[in-house]
Amino acid sequence: MNYAPLVKAIQEGDQETANRLVSEATPILIRMLEVRMDANRQDAEDAVQKMFLYVIEAIKNGKIRNPSGLLSYMVLSCRHNYLKQLESQKTDSLEDQVHEPGGSPEQLSNLINKDLQKIHVDCIQNLKPRYREFYIYWLNHRDAAAADIAEHFGISLNNAWTRKHRVLKQIQNCMKSKMEK
Repeated sequence: MNYAPLVKAIQEGDQETANRLVSEATPILIRMLEVRMDANRQDAEDAVQKMFLYVIEAIKNGKIRNPSGLLSYMVLSCRHNYLKQLESQKTDSLEDQVHEPGGSPEQLSNLINKDLQKIHVDCIQNLKPRYREFYIYWLNHRDAAAADIAEHFGISLNNAWTRKHRVLKQIQNCMKSKMEK
């Protein structure tokens, strides 16, 4: 299914069309989670709902500019949300068994995630401008094919792969060195 009309409807504030398209896509995505991830119906519905909340907001804020990659992004987001739910359920069952004093278990995770995000942003800012532009484009278009990225930057396919590898290696080395400090 082509989701460009969904992006257009949300951007133009056409609530009726957006609701219709979301209603058409929802059972497909729920079924995908049930079949591929062995999710129960309620968990699948929750994961799809969370995905749409994020995707709609991202479209409204102009963060999703490649409608052709939207389906892949939605599928990955649904799977990610479902896996997070499973992890949360594991944590909840462990909390029932362990009654130690202290803050919420998410508190430490949130602090670590915030630190990692800060380090990631610092490392992105340390990249050369052309690598920074490439990396940010790649982050915003994770589902884009290497050929699309090569075309966008006017480089060869091999150069796109090489540049991606080099940028990721620089980010990895930067983050590793900053985390060791």
